[in-house]
Amino acid sequence: MTKRLLLASAVLSLLVIGTVSPIFATVDFNAYLPISGTPITPEFKFTKNVEIDYSNGGKLKDLLNGKNETYTFSGTASNNPSIKSLMESLNTLLATQRKTTATFSDLKVDYQVQVNGDAQGATIDYRVVLTPTLTGYMLYKSNGDTPTVFDMSWMGFNMTDPAVVSTSNLGNLDINSPIGIIQNELPDVYNILKGTAAQGPLSIGLLDASPLVGYPIEKWNTLFDPAYTLSDAAGLGYNGTKVAVTSFAYGQSDLYQGSMKIANIDVDFTSGSDKYHLTIVERASSGTLDADGHANGLEVQGDPAISTTVGASTNGGTATAQGLSTMTIYAMAGFAGIIAVGIFLWSNKKMKDAAKRGVDNSPPPTYQYETRKHWVDKFDEEKKE
Repeated sequence: MTKRLLLASAVLSLLVIGTVSPIFATVDFNAYLPISGTPITPEFKFTKNVEIDYSNGGKLKDLLNGKNETYTFSGTASNNPSIKSLMESLNTLLATQRKTTATFSDLKVDYQVQVNGDAQGATIDYRVVLTPTLTGYMLYKSNGDTPTVFDMSWMGFNMTDPAVVSTSNLGNLDINSPIGIIQNELPDVYNILKGTAAQGPLSIGLLDASPLVGYPIEKWNTLFDPAYTLSDAAGLGYNGTKVAVTSFAYGQSDLYQGSMKIANIDVDFTSGSDKYHLTIVERASSGTLDADGHANGLEVQGDPAISTTVGASTNGGTATAQGLSTMTIYAMAGFAGIIAVGIFLWSNKKMKDAAKRGVDNSPPPTYQYETRKHWVDKFDEEKKE
C-alpha cells in the first residue's frame, strides 16, 4: 500500500512541478491503524549523520584515521529494566507534552552507530529505532452512523532529557545524545571534543519526532484504495474482515509540502592548536501510515487525528493524493499524455522540414578495401621468398 501511495505522489509531483527532491529523514515513521482500535506497533526510526573534517591533521586524525567500527545493541522493556524506565518516561511525555491518553505498553529499542575514518575525515552514522506497542489511541468508536476517530498526537513526542539504557556491551549509554557513544567507546576522541564548539551540536537529542505533528495531517498526501483487502487473519486460514484502506504520507517534495531539503549544521572548532570542522546532516522527516476504511485527516482541539468509515464514500470523487479526486488525477494524466503526443508530432514535423531543406546532391563517397589474408598465407609468402 505504501509503495502505491509513494508512486502516485511522485507521479503527481512530476505533473505539477516537474521535479522531485530526494527524500531523507531525521525521523522516519510508519504505522498501521486497524479500524478495531486494537494495539498497534508503530515504528520510529531516528537517524543522524556526523562528519568530522581533520584534513589539516591533528590528534583527531591520529585517533580516527582507519577507524571502522559498528556499535549495536537491542532490547525490550520486558527484559531490560532501563528500557522499561525509558518507556515510562515516554508515556509521561505523551500525557504532558502531547495531551493524549495513548500509552506505550511495551517498547523495543534497536541501536546502531557506525564510525568510519580515513585520511581526510571521519563519519559517524546514527540509527535508533523505537518500536512501541501502543494502546488507547481511539478517541471515538463508530456506532454505525458516525466515523471512528483515531488520536494521532502521540506520534509527535520530543525527548530532551537523557535516555540512559543499560547494555551488556556498551555500558550505560545515553541513546538520545550523539556524543554519548563517543564518550563510552571513544573516550580519547570525547576528551578532544569536550568543551569545544562541537560539543553543543553533538548533544542535541536524537529522539525528536515533533516534525510529524508540525505539518497538518489533513495536508498529508492521501490515497484511498477502494479495493477491499482481507485482514492478516485471512492469510492464516481464518475468515478475515474485508476493509478498504487509506494511506497517508508526509515528506515528499511537491507543490503542497514544498521542497524537502537537507539542512546542515556546520561548526568550526579548535582543540589546542589543531583546527577541525564538524558537519551534522539534518534531513527532512517523513511519515507513512495506513488506516482501515475511507479515512481523512483532521484536527481535534488543535491536535492531529484521523476519522474513518468502513466503506467508501458514496460520492463520486474518491479521495486520492492531496485530496484530489481520482477523476482529477486521470484528467491530469490525460492532459500530460496530450502534451507528449503534441511534442512528438511537432518534433516529427521539424525533422521532415529539415530533411527537405538539406537535400545532399554530392556524389556518394568512394571506399577502398584491402584484401584480407588468412594467417596461414603468411607461410606461403615466406616459402616464395
